[in-house]
Amino acid sequence: MTISDLGSIGEIIAAVATIATLGYLALQIRQANRANEIVAITRIAESSEDWLGSVSRDAELYRLYRLGVLSPDSLSKEEFGRFQVLVLQFLRGTESGWLHHRSNLVSADYWSGYERSIAFIIGSPGGRRAYERNRQFLGPEYAEAIDRILEQDNAGRR
Repeated sequence: MTISDLGSIGEIIAAVATIATLGYLALQIRQANRANEIVAITRIAESSEDWLGSVSRDAELYRLYRLGVLSPDSLSKEEFGRFQVLVLQFLRGTESGWLHHRSNLVSADYWSGYERSIAFIIGSPGGRRAYERNRQFLGPEYAEAIDRILEQDNAGRR
């Protein structure tokens, strides 16, 4: 066997090792992406659960939410102000989920449930009013995403 033959064998071994290393790295990246997705989903779910829990545990807050969504004109100015804060808290929580979805850390299937919640709450008469008054406190791209969700929901109701 000549030095040239040994060099060729060395190149083949190096190529196989490189391919194996790239395969291993691809697997590691896929696992890291899945772990990031799980963390993102967990954070979004915790935020949502906190919001829903606070509304469901507090009878006055639930009354405020229900009237704000269904009959905002029945609320006093102060009550509607509190409802607006409640809606803003909801939107800030869903904004985080939208950012994760936009970054492909959360699947479209998972995010679609949040879109339906946004359409229900923000699409209501009181939710729409609260959203319009607080829109400037959201990221502009997220506000545009909400507008698209509301447009699609309105189109679907026709």
